[in-house]
Amino acid sequence: MNYNKLVFQENTWPDVPGKTITIDFGMNEIIVDSMIEGIKWCRIGSRERSTIEAKLNTSRPDEWAQDYFEPVPDGMSWDLKLFEGSDLVKESSGCNGYPPNEQWQALRSLVTFCSAVTRRYGEAKTGGVVK
Repeated sequence: MNYNKLVFQENTWPDVPGKTITIDFGMNEIIVDSMIEGIKWCRIGSRERSTIEAKLNTSRPDEWAQDYFEPVPDGMSWDLKLFEGSDLVKESSGCNGYPPNEQWQALRSLVTFCSAVTRRYGEAKTGGVVK
């Protein structure tokens, strides 16, 4: 991996409120900010980290185009940002358009995994402070 931080944001209109997932490999943490569940934070253990890295490597975001767009009135918009230090090194986004299916499904699996880990082990976070 050529990056130390990933930020994925999704919004599905009109039914499901948005979610932002931040994976910071340098700080070994996951933060999931969900309109439904609030903000949850947890540390990444070695087992979780290897699962996250495997799913991320399978999704191959370095190969993704910058934009994916399909003109459909309802649906999902998303944005993926990869950072090296504080520098943005890759950004890809879409509105009802997606990277190749296998790669997109690997990223969706990563999002589901991170959500489940923070739901199970995470602590609520409000105003930048972990509770």
